[in-house]
Amino acid sequence: MHALLRKMMIAQGYMDAAGDDGSKSGGAAAIAAGLEAEKAKEAAAKAAAEEADRKAAEAAAEEERKKAAGGGEKKPTDEEAKLLKEVMQKKAKLDEATTALAAAQEQLKKFDGIDPEAVRALLKEKSDAETAALEAKGEWNRLKERMAEEHGKETKSLKDQIAELQKQVGQRDGTINELTVGAQFNTSQFIGSELALTPAKTRVIYGDHFDLVEGKVVGYDKPKGSANRTMIVNSSGVPVSFDEALRKIVEADPEKDHLLKSKVKPGAGSASQAQARAGAQKEGVSEAGVSRIAAGLKTLGVRFNP
Repeated sequence: MHALLRKMMIAQGYMDAAGDDGSKSGGAAAIAAGLEAEKAKEAAAKAAAEEADRKAAEAAAEEERKKAAGGGEKKPTDEEAKLLKEVMQKKAKLDEATTALAAAQEQLKKFDGIDPEAVRALLKEKSDAETAALEAKGEWNRLKERMAEEHGKETKSLKDQIAELQKQVGQRDGTINELTVGAQFNTSQFIGSELALTPAKTRVIYGDHFDLVEGKVVGYDKPKGSANRTMIVNSSGVPVSFDEALRKIVEADPEKDHLLKSKVKPGAGSASQAQARAGAQKEGVSEAGVSRIAAGLKTLGVRFNP
C-alpha cells in the first residue's frame, strides 16, 4: 500500500499501525464500512435527483392547471387532491433522503483523500495472505503424511533385515551345534563301546542335555527348558568330559538297563528293528520308552517301523 495512504488511514483511526508480526489488516473493517457509506451516498444523491425532477414536473402541472382555470380560486377536484397528497408524501420522503445523504456525507468526510482502489487492493492482499496461510497448512499436513510413509518403509526394511539376520544366526548356530555337539556324539567311545544305540539315536534322546558354553560342550542333568537344570561338574566345580556327562545322564535314566550293552540280552544289539522291539517288550521295556525313541528319530527324519 502507498505510504501516504497508509498514514492517512492510521491518522483517521481506520487502520492500526503494523504490529510486531507485520500485520497489514488493521482497520480493514472500518475501510469496508467507508466503502459502503460511499455507495449509500451515491444512491441517496440519485434518489434526491429523481425526486426533485418529479417535484418540478408536478409543480409545472399545477401551474398549468391554475392557468387553465383563469387564475381564480377553485376547489381542487378529487384527482387534483390525490395528486397533491402524493406530492406531499414524496416531499416527505425527499426530506428523509436529504437527511440520510447529509449523514452519509458527514461519514465520508472521514475518508477524504483515501483511494477506494487502494483500499480494495489492501483487502485483496489480506485475502490472498489468508489463502496462502491455509495452503501452507495443507502442505505441512501432506509433509507429515509423507514422513510417516517413509518411516513405515524404513521400519519394514529394518524388520526384514532383522528377520534375515535371525535366519542366518539360526543356520550358523545349527552348523556350530552340528560341528560341536554332533561331533561329540559321533566320536564318543562310551556310545560305541557301552550303549546299544547308534550315535544318531543317542543324540535324539539325549541331545538336549548338552549345550555349547564358551566353546566347550557341557552336559546338564535335564533337557533344555527344564526347571532347575544343573550343569554336571566334578568335585572342583569344573564341567566333566562329554563321555562322563553322558554316562551320568544314562545311568540316571529309568530305562538304562535296556540301553547299556552289558544289560541287554546277547544278540539284541544286532537284531532287526522288529526283533529289537519284540525283545525289548519281552524283557520289560515300556511302550513309553519305545515311543520316546521313535519320536526322537522322527525329528531327525529317520523312520522307525517297529
